Amino acid sequence: MNRWIKKVVTFSSLAATLALLPAGVAFAQDAQPQGQQGQGHHRGGHRQGLLGAALKLDSLTPAQRSQIEQLVAQKRQAGIPVRQADAQVLTVLAQQVEAAKVDQAALAPSLAAERSAAAGEKQVDQAALARLHDILTPAQRGQLVDAIQARGGQAREERGQAREERGGKEGFGGGKLGLSDQQKAQIRANLEASRPEVKRPEQRGQKKAALESFRGDSFNAGALAGMDRRGGKETRMTEAMIPVLTPNQRATVAAHLRSRAAKEGRS
Repeated sequence: MNRWIKKVVTFSSLAATLALLPAGVAFAQDAQPQGQQGQGHHRGGHRQGLLGAALKLDSLTPAQRSQIEQLVAQKRQAGIPVRQADAQVLTVLAQQVEAAKVDQAALAPSLAAERSAAAGEKQVDQAALARLHDILTPAQRGQLVDAIQARGGQAREERGQAREERGGKEGFGGGKLGLSDQQKAQIRANLEASRPEVKRPEQRGQKKAALESFRGDSFNAGALAGMDRRGGKETRMTEAMIPVLTPNQRATVAAHLRSRAAKEGRS
């Protein structure tokens, strides 16, 4: 994620499919390779962003830069099992889209593997953030938080401008799936009916407080570490779409999921 400094904030596997639905429906996040410096993942802009943004500080000494680059490398390595697990989830979902039914029992092993890999990545992530806090001086920590907060405001403005420019234009959903207004309404209704209870405002407040604490001596790395895995959201979105799509539309979605799985497996 989410969220403060994310370069992209749509969950690409199926968000592109629902590109022309209201923003409240296309809630998922883009799957950018986690190895790219300074970019957030599906899900964790601050987590990858803190390390990437720190490397952009002009005040870094060569020793500091080297240490942070090592943290980035460790984080990239920890993300490999997660991306591999993501690829497996997407592959199984593609098969189920083609079969026109989501089988939770068949998905369970892949989702469990994803959660396990994400837990390991979170431990590495938390340690990296704590180490980054130790590496930087108080002044540098303040500069970093200021930069992230400024970037978050800019990202919100850019998203608003993009929505205005997009207007009624069709994205992947309209251009390739050809969703009718009735289909879009039904998918939206299915998603709303299955939407879990969340405490996003409270969570955002906690993360903002954790980011602000990075300035001082007391920093809660655990509040910023880790990430929301895609599997559960992807499954929910697939379940909402399957009963609505035609066979040809399902084939298009399945092909898109397989393409995403291949990219995740290579990244």
